[in-house]
Amino acid sequence: MHCVLSQGEAANWYFGVNAGLNFSSGAPVLDLNGQLATNEGCGSISDANGDLLFYTDGISVWDKNHNQMLNGFGLLGDPSSTQSGIIIQRPGSDNIYYIFTVDSSAGDHGFRYSIVNMSLNNGNGDITLKNEELLYPSTEKITAVKHANGIDYWVITHGWSNNEFLAYQISPQGINLNPVISAVGTVHGTDNPNAFDQKIANTIGYLKVSPDGNRIASAKFGADSNVEIFSFNDNTGVVSNPISLNDQFYSSSSASGAYGLEFSPNGELLYVSDKNFDFQTNEASSRLFQFDVRFNNANDIINSKTLLYEGGDELGGLQLALDGKIYVCNSGKTALDAINSPDTLGPNCDYQIGAVDLGGRLVTLGLPPFVQSLFNATFSINNSCLGNETTFELISEVDNASVLWEFGDGTTSSLQSPTHTYTSPGVYTVNVSASFAGQSLELTEEVIIYEIPIANITSDYYQCESQDDSGLTTFNLDTKIGEVMGTQDASVFSVLFFDSEENAIVGSNPLDLIYDIIDFQTVHARIQNNFNPSCYDITSFNLQVLDRPDIIEEVTFYICEDESIVLTADAGFDAYAWSTGDLTSSIELGIAGTYTVEIFKNHNTTLSIACSTTKVFNVIQSGLPTISDVQVEEWQRQNSIAVFTEGFGDYEFSLDNFIYQDSNVFSNLNFGDYIIYVRDKNGCGFATQAISILGYPKYFTPNSDGDNPFWSIKLPPDENDFEISIFDRYGKQLATLNATASVWDGTYNGKLMPTSDYWFILKRPSKNEMRTGHFTLKR
Repeated sequence: MHCVLSQGEAANWYFGVNAGLNFSSGAPVLDLNGQLATNEGCGSISDANGDLLFYTDGISVWDKNHNQMLNGFGLLGDPSSTQSGIIIQRPGSDNIYYIFTVDSSAGDHGFRYSIVNMSLNNGNGDITLKNEELLYPSTEKITAVKHANGIDYWVITHGWSNNEFLAYQISPQGINLNPVISAVGTVHGTDNPNAFDQKIANTIGYLKVSPDGNRIASAKFGADSNVEIFSFNDNTGVVSNPISLNDQFYSSSSASGAYGLEFSPNGELLYVSDKNFDFQTNEASSRLFQFDVRFNNANDIINSKTLLYEGGDELGGLQLALDGKIYVCNSGKTALDAINSPDTLGPNCDYQIGAVDLGGRLVTLGLPPFVQSLFNATFSINNSCLGNETTFELISEVDNASVLWEFGDGTTSSLQSPTHTYTSPGVYTVNVSASFAGQSLELTEEVIIYEIPIANITSDYYQCESQDDSGLTTFNLDTKIGEVMGTQDASVFSVLFFDSEENAIVGSNPLDLIYDIIDFQTVHARIQNNFNPSCYDITSFNLQVLDRPDIIEEVTFYICEDESIVLTADAGFDAYAWSTGDLTSSIELGIAGTYTVEIFKNHNTTLSIACSTTKVFNVIQSGLPTISDVQVEEWQRQNSIAVFTEGFGDYEFSLDNFIYQDSNVFSNLNFGDYIIYVRDKNGCGFATQAISILGYPKYFTPNSDGDNPFWSIKLPPDENDFEISIFDRYGKQLATLNATASVWDGTYNGKLMPTSDYWFILKRPSKNEMRTGHFTLKR
């Protein structure tokens, strides 16, 4: 019996220069429709039935009709990158696929991913996210394998100028952007990333995981070429236990060394293509080796080496196919080579040159990589959650085969695709035996049955509205995890939150635990088994924003000395709490200060919730003013008064008790008598003071008309010791004025003095002051 133990996702290959093969029927069938032309890397993907979905050279993407996909351009892979692209379906999704790309020669574009949604563009697909960076710089290496949980995937690459493997987990929730990093094996490049050459050839060479996910191998090209074999933990993503095969491959130049890699279907043998390019003759040669990797040390693996080919052909990439054969690139030829029995040790593995004719289309150096688990000889299992029917199926059925399933719990079935319901969680060893026409197949796998959690009923979550200006209120969903989880083990189960039931079912786009809404939102909580997220349960609850009292939140009042004031909060609310300890809506107080009242509004929720707003009262002391000083600028053409006060109030000033000003200075004043008025703006009283500004008339007119007939200087009435001497322009003293004779009539010895300017000297002994000036007599 010949069983094709694989899945249709790897059925269609497009590579080289417009070359194509279809493996849906088992044996490869020529396909001349391919539009791809690449020197090395490429990638293809089909559905589980083997129907083509799309393919890529790492830059452009073609759909199932061989037309460029919508937005299918500008990817940042490189057709000259060893493994420029690999395509992986997102677990749990029928439509979402990731295209992972790597640049060539540790270039600027590094390791990136783009997203294809096959539900768009009438089922022909559309690239909805493009060139999201994961790692920079990187080598030209990508491989992928199923996670041990049977659901997720690992996509693995190697860093540049270091010895780091990076394994990114892909789950129904998407790509975990924090890779598992394993620093193990030799450095690709140099430890100094600024070195001139950096051993740039080290970026070249294939990276492959064995189909069973237990081993990983890396080919490092260049003058220091080697192949390294490691253990791979498909549960944790850790790479370990390096075994280096040194000095086995061409190393004459940067254009030589191990290039292509592939494991046998059973994972026990490793095949390596070894290239050499002679720059002097411009000619290439190559070799093909088989190694037995069941040995766990380098010497025994090297001693197991079988040379399958050596000659002038340029061999490149190797790829396992659905028919169980490994196909080998023979660059520049129009046919693929094949290793027909790759599980067979030694020359009997049957390396065949020109095994598959490509109808005139050229082979280059690369073949499309796939998730290596597709080539693992096993059976499929669907639904490993406790209490549900678990479906078992040989990947490819054989008509009329005799089949016996043993489910590991004492029950059996002879159906080719049976269902079985387990009664308790645990690890079960499942065995299937199949026989047909005297040939037989027996497979054994451990199947883990996972417990389905229970999503407990969760109460609605209320939050008083935010008091900032964003319009959003923050909910901490972490506080609801305990309600959903109940008494279940948090190390086994975890809780995620989603904004729709659809997202909760597929586990897509979980909400941040710190989540902002405007007013109302139904949240769906998904509790899932950490070891198998497809075992889950869903519940829902509501987020509700409750409004706070809508009030003016800060006001200012003034209080006069020896008086009290009543502060009253907004009416119509349910409770009040003052900073004074009072619980009434109003308080009376007599001391200035800042007072607050928290105003509460009750909401009719299941558990009554009160939302509050705090109102601030600024009570400012005010009071009667006291005029402490008045400073007068006098004897000027334009004089001024500055008034100084004492007191707690906010004061304003006037000279007529009608027009008041904030400034305490009055300018541009004539001499004369004034009354200063000072009052508190908040009604706490006023003060007055009479003041005189001293000066003298600039002229007088003693012309017998009775108008302005005398000249004098007005001084304070209690000042009696002054003396004023008046002179003509020649210095002749004409009159002396004092408290007894205080005015001059414009005569000298009874004679009228003429129109002219006259001078005076004012002596004020009590003020220790003397002033001089002049004035005009007009007739």
